[in-house]
Amino acid sequence: TPSSAELWNNVGMCFFEKRKVVAAIACLKRAVSLEPFQWKVHFNLGLLHLYTGQYASAFAFFSAALNLEPEPSLVYMYLGITLSRLDDYTNSRNAYESIRHCDTHRGKRTSENL
Repeated sequence: TPSSAELWNNVGMCFFEKRKVVAAIACLKRAVSLEPFQWKVHFNLGLLHLYTGQYASAFAFFSAALNLEPEPSLVYMYLGITLSRLDDYTNSRNAYESIRHCDTHRGKRTSENL
């Protein structure tokens, strides 16, 4: 339906695949307006802005995704890339270190479930 954030997200990523950046951003922002707490949409907007070299915007969207995603390893990876492009190497390294922390906790949860 036209009011489905998932639909707008998917259409936006199709436009991104075709390198139709303006259309992709419009679709993804529509998805955010419909469901502002869906981490994947923020993540995809971060990817799009990283691709276009808009690193400050990418940082903002990856940060939003990070606050919404319960398993944030992938988000931390792209946040680390974005921060390195912003020449913030200390925080970039911290983002990469956070991946290891996430993986450690995931391993604990997995072994606790056995």
